[in-house]
Amino acid sequence: MVPDFMVIGAQRSGTTWLHRVLSQHPDLWLTPVKELHYFDKPQIRFGVFDADERRRARFWDLKRFARDPRWFGRYWFLPRSDAWYCRLFGQGRRQGKRVGEITPAYATLERPVWERMQRLAPELRLVFVMRDPVLRVWSAIRNRVRKGQFDGEADIAALLEQARMPGAVSRSNYLRTIETVEAVFQPAQLHCCFFEQLISDPAAFADDLFDFLAAPPLNERLRLPPAVNVAAGGREPPLGFQREMARDYLPMVERLAERFGAVPQGWLDRYRNLLS
Repeated sequence: MVPDFMVIGAQRSGTTWLHRVLSQHPDLWLTPVKELHYFDKPQIRFGVFDADERRRARFWDLKRFARDPRWFGRYWFLPRSDAWYCRLFGQGRRQGKRVGEITPAYATLERPVWERMQRLAPELRLVFVMRDPVLRVWSAIRNRVRKGQFDGEADIAALLEQARMPGAVSRSNYLRTIETVEAVFQPAQLHCCFFEQLISDPAAFADDLFDFLAAPPLNERLRLPPAVNVAAGGREPPLGFQREMARDYLPMVERLAERFGAVPQGWLDRYRNLLS
């Protein structure tokens, strides 16, 4: 009962919106917990003892737990293993649906983990949503501010320090993610798309996604969630921050523009304008 598909990122690029859209499709099934973190947090054996995981799953929402106590009981209290992971999809599989999960942190995985994933689920389809990396990392910083984890009045130097932390850099290194995945899976198994497309034409974005997952379009049955939400990142980043980040990401964005054209070309044009 291996998954059929995964959304692997990027963080702050509309994955919550994707979860709401995919959950509407009668042929698709997503795990009750949006982010399983199985492949990026193998050290966690009993998620119930991890506060961040508990909050993510809204474990203490008793009404939610009561809707599917068997699934949540297995998720929280049984030791993690490949067999444990595969059983999390059993409910959807028994309903005859294509099953999957969404964990944006998977975009940062090293190649050996992808190879393990490929051995477990060789036919897996992967969805990777990219966003202007400068605005993505800014949105992540603003999210930390909202959670009280970072000073919202920090100066440019402190903002840049946050944006250049290894975890933040790896989440915006889209080229590395694509090249690593395509070295393990067939290129046709990876669907690359863009947050900006989600914003400009959410219905077409959803239809393309359904098509990749071999699910028919929902047409008028699809209820589109608001496309602009917390992932939008709030106020504009300071100009000095944008310039420094544009300089950091320019080489990668040049290569993305060569491969994908329109959307990353727009990023590239903006960066060159910032740096001119």
